Amino acid sequence: MRKEKAAATSKGAYMGIVGIVDLKGTRSNGVVTYTGPMTAPRADELRASLIMALIDADSVEIDIEQVTDVDLSCLELLCSAHRTALRLNKQLTVHGRRPEKLMQVMDDAGYTRLKGCGCDRDYSCLWIAR
Repeated sequence: MRKEKAAATSKGAYMGIVGIVDLKGTRSNGVVTYTGPMTAPRADELRASLIMALIDADSVEIDIEQVTDVDLSCLELLCSAHRTALRLNKQLTVHGRRPEKLMQVMDDAGYTRLKGCGCDRDYSCLWIAR
């Protein structure tokens, strides 16, 4: 498998080994679409794309409907990105259906919550069962 660093193109799309990471939107709103596995070997690309999205937009939606595999490292990165967004007075939310694999890993790792952590001022915790 070919490894590529997440790199910006003129259209705002990012290609990494997490699959196609597509950033679309305006300065105030953006959507990041992930496809394929979101696992530890791909953590650097996931992290880079989340950082770029939070730099580029005030409100970021993550579309993970086409994600095929998830592990704890992915959950930790998404949680960290959400806390970073809150500190920056930005929003980070999951858009669309959450894959069954994600839900299973959330439950197994104890991430599923009824309310967010102390950082979650706007009740946008990614792990609240909806």
